[in-house]
Amino acid sequence: MEVEPPQRTRNEPKSTGNYIDAFVKQMFGRILVFADFLRWYADPEFVDAVELTKIQPASTHYIGKDGDERIVDLVFQCPLKDGSGIFLAVIIFEHQSGSLKKIPLKLLRYISAIWDAEIKEGKKVLSVPYFIVLRTAKKPHRGRLPTIANWLPKGRNGKPWGHVPEIRYTVVDLPKRNFGELVGGTELRLVVGMLKKMTENLLDEFPDALLPLLEISDEEVQRELLRELLGFAAKAFAAHNRRLDNAKVSRALNSLFHDKERTMMKTIFEEKFDEGYAVGVAQGVAQGVAKGVVQGEARGKVLAILQTRFRRVPKDVEKTIRSMTDLTALESWAEFAATCESLTEFKKAIH
Repeated sequence: MEVEPPQRTRNEPKSTGNYIDAFVKQMFGRILVFADFLRWYADPEFVDAVELTKIQPASTHYIGKDGDERIVDLVFQCPLKDGSGIFLAVIIFEHQSGSLKKIPLKLLRYISAIWDAEIKEGKKVLSVPYFIVLRTAKKPHRGRLPTIANWLPKGRNGKPWGHVPEIRYTVVDLPKRNFGELVGGTELRLVVGMLKKMTENLLDEFPDALLPLLEISDEEVQRELLRELLGFAAKAFAAHNRRLDNAKVSRALNSLFHDKERTMMKTIFEEKFDEGYAVGVAQGVAQGVAKGVVQGEARGKVLAILQTRFRRVPKDVEKTIRSMTDLTALESWAEFAATCESLTEFKKAIH
């Protein structure tokens, strides 16, 4: 007898991962945000040993080269103050509500691939790994952090057989932290605060996460950050079968900016994006929205992927994407944008 799968409740997200991963990569991909995150949440001994002002994005070509594993996390080079080498600071994002059991094995694969590549490149001094896991869920992780030894058979003394290659990592578990006690600079608190609200399904409390915006005096930076935060909130609402409509956004902005909310709405949703994408962000791109909105969201998705991976999108590439109306083509472009080796390769494919 075939058993029907359980029905999803209203508050249970229909999907997890993609939109959250994209937001984390987009926001933490900013060097200043990443450095600020390390400063406040990493091991102080590590922070004291490296030059945070000289952090640079690191190459990740050594991971997923054969197609069997593709890195979806962020890697930065952190030079040691004494000039003897570099730390590779890797942020691993885990938003599942399950255990961290597989993390040690994943990290061992990462550093093995990195060291293999560095040896082939002729490096005499290998990079030092520093792994930090940012975990979001409704409940905090309980018990000791998993180790590779957990996977191995044990002797009578309870210790694993063999010479165990353990690997250390730091976990930042957002469910263990009170919202009002989140620390760091303005942008970091905006990002971490919104992550905490949205992943813990506190959707209606998202305006609280926007409060640090009032600390920013540059209105252009303020609008840009607000646009990204509302885009993420809209996708979180849609994942829970809800809509972040204009009324909710207007009330949230009114509580922050009072008489300026209408101006903020206009500049956020009309300044840089076409009308379809603008309305799509405001309304959460729920099912049944107009075709133009869906097209705008699809264009925005392609651009967001390219901006996350390559930082800057050439004007001619952006123009081609914004002029495309075929949804099938846009979906194909989004998939290719996530896997292509370079902007040049992507540009050749769409022209």
